[in-house]
Amino acid sequence: MATLNTLLSVSEPNGFWEIIIKAFENGVGSYILAVVLITLIIRIIWAPFDTFNKKINKKNARMQAKMQPELEKLKAKYGNDKNLLNQKTQELYKRNNFSMGGSCVFMLVFMALNLTIFFTLFSSLNAMADFKISQEYDNLKYNYANVLNLSNQQFDKGDNAIFENYENVTFKIEDEKQTDENGEEKTVQMLVALLDENEIGRVEFKKDFSYKASQEKKDENGLPITNEDGSTQMEEVTISSDQAIVDIINKLVVDQKIKDENGEEISSPAYKGGQVVLTQEDGTQVTFSDAINNYSSRYIKNCYENADEKSDFLWIANYWVADSPFKRSIFTYDQFVSEIGAKNVSEQEKTIYNAFMPNLDKQVGRVNGYFILAVLSIAISFLSMFLSNLGNKKKGLPKQPGGKVMLFVLPIIMGIFAIFYNSVFAIYLVVSQAISAALAPLENLIINKWDAHDEKKQEEKQKSVVSYRRK
Repeated sequence: MATLNTLLSVSEPNGFWEIIIKAFENGVGSYILAVVLITLIIRIIWAPFDTFNKKINKKNARMQAKMQPELEKLKAKYGNDKNLLNQKTQELYKRNNFSMGGSCVFMLVFMALNLTIFFTLFSSLNAMADFKISQEYDNLKYNYANVLNLSNQQFDKGDNAIFENYENVTFKIEDEKQTDENGEEKTVQMLVALLDENEIGRVEFKKDFSYKASQEKKDENGLPITNEDGSTQMEEVTISSDQAIVDIINKLVVDQKIKDENGEEISSPAYKGGQVVLTQEDGTQVTFSDAINNYSSRYIKNCYENADEKSDFLWIANYWVADSPFKRSIFTYDQFVSEIGAKNVSEQEKTIYNAFMPNLDKQVGRVNGYFILAVLSIAISFLSMFLSNLGNKKKGLPKQPGGKVMLFVLPIIMGIFAIFYNSVFAIYLVVSQAISAALAPLENLIINKWDAHDEKKQEEKQKSVVSYRRK
């Protein structure tokens, strides 16, 4: 089986995260494992900052709780004069060495960096999903196009063995040494058709089917331009690779509407004026298009199942697609365009895609998942936040405004990301939240020890001041 060395539809992303993940993938041999390891490293590096942020939050909560009675008194006394209330409030903060602005700076920086990591990684994994989906399709597309090309070669030769014995025909890719016009030896991939292990067809495996052709030169009204002697002017044009593939599809595979002797429309491939019936040894009849669809479907299924890079993971058929029962591992054409973007497909792509991908879907396609990652991301995110807040409850600190709402809202947001975006990002969310949940008890322990140390120092300082005053 041939695989593409370069992508033909979507360029491979090469941003910061893509480079790092690719380096890890090359080291461990698995994209999922690479993402898991990077997530683990990110969370471990981020843990001290997260702990410090929680320490600041708890310190602020404790300080606000201490000042709350005084604040209530100030509101009752100066509530009608906002300027004076603000002045007295600032005086209260100053007496308690509390700075609202200073305490928020680190939290804002922390939040900004956290969101930057989240959304840049989210964007990178989405870009990589587009690339991988397109890469997988391009590999299948060019394997299919080369089977058609070999079939077309055999058809033009008048050799019907590949069609008459289609149920026993197999294909393989092999390397062949060739010498170019300069006498230099090169290795070329060849697609070989076999019948009972005997070679019956061979053609160079191509990734570019474009060619030069001559056609009538036309004016702005679409009319042929003629020379003085009445001959039609000709011009050389380039037939695109996709158009060349479509031309072979229309010639060998797609049913065209023609009229029989009674003038009624019937479906038949366009070549040989509809004389396309082959009679088998048992007397049954089959068209060329049926034969081609039969053996090409088997070959494409083999290419899909034996691809160099597999994208299945546990219950997920394709981890570049959302873990959802409403997504299939093999897309319809419209879903494919929606995934990689209309700008990345040619005008002829629909004909090519629908020539073989629906058959592949019938053979190996299935629902891509069951919302398991979404459920896990919600549950583990809730657990992580609950464990983080548990330290506050044990300390008897006041509840933060909106804290209970966020305890449910944030996990739901994580679940929405897992439902509507690729499974790789959902796996990142699950692993990230699981690590946070695992670290939460340790962070709470560190913060509590830190608080106890600060309180002890404060008590010693107060005792020192009292002792000094007595002297």
